[in-house]
Amino acid sequence: MRTLDDFRNPPPLTHLKRLTTREGLIQHADLDVPDPSHGYSLDDNARALIACLWHYDLYRDQSVLSLLEIYFSYLLKVEKEGGSFHNFLSFTERILDAEGSDDSIGRAIWALGEMIRLCPDDEKRQQASELIKRSNLSRHFDHPHLRTKAYVLLGLLAADETTEAKRWADKLVATYLSQATDDWPWFEDSLTYANGVLPYALAQAFLVLKDDQYLKVAKRAFDWLDTVSRIGDQPAPIGQAGWYAKGGAKAEYDQQPVDAAKMVLAATTLYQAAQDQKYLDKALEWMSWYDGHNSQQVAVIDPDTNGVFDAVTPSGVNKNQGAESIVTYLLAYLKLSAIKN
Repeated sequence: MRTLDDFRNPPPLTHLKRLTTREGLIQHADLDVPDPSHGYSLDDNARALIACLWHYDLYRDQSVLSLLEIYFSYLLKVEKEGGSFHNFLSFTERILDAEGSDDSIGRAIWALGEMIRLCPDDEKRQQASELIKRSNLSRHFDHPHLRTKAYVLLGLLAADETTEAKRWADKLVATYLSQATDDWPWFEDSLTYANGVLPYALAQAFLVLKDDQYLKVAKRAFDWLDTVSRIGDQPAPIGQAGWYAKGGAKAEYDQQPVDAAKMVLAATTLYQAAQDQKYLDKALEWMSWYDGHNSQQVAVIDPDTNGVFDAVTPSGVNKNQGAESIVTYLLAYLKLSAIKN
């Protein structure tokens, strides 16, 4: 299993750059070759923007700023008149949807908050602030999409909008307290995708807002999620081929990198919040999922391309290396890079 010392050097950006054009980050790849037929998404460009901001904050690599410019420009291009965002653009930059998904919009808000916090360019920070103000967040507050709420909360925390962030954090806690039971201590009646973002957002809220209830809920939720997200003694993200509904059977495959990455983000932030070594150990264990400490004993990182395979499957790995896989891996890597011994 890796140690913190393995995250002291910058992660390779080879595959991220391979998937990037002047217009943005291409969604999909055929093996390691960019597949332009599916175009671009707000989801991937927002996450790539966060990865660049974290990378620059840690390593001050000037070459990352050109990538940051591309991904931020994508957010500006897909803003809708009157607020909100589109998600998908074709390779020829034709808008492919009436409006982005709630989660894509939430990820955009998270990225904009990180722009306000970390971007070295004052003008771009101001643009990001104005974009958040125009984005009509209130309409997302009462809908049932909890991951959107978590992403918005992360953006508000990064932007230092503490009063509004508290309202969103309290909403997540209230949802948890109304839904969690002794045998299913979770926010909703199923485990689906990116589950770790919910305890991650509340652990981050504790770090900023210092409300003990946020940490209590984040720890309880994460501890249970970690327990059920295993095959034998190996970390195993909830399978995307069916997920896991309360009272039902758990899908073991396809395990996706985005889910492992969210567990790393959650565990690392809980370590920072609770100062409990077990959470750092969990973060490193989940990061080792990429190295082959998983239920199939297969490496999820391609050493030749520095890309990340799209899933652990019943027969090994899905050998395509798309944008979501590499950008979420980079976020997990950089989160551990920021931890000081």
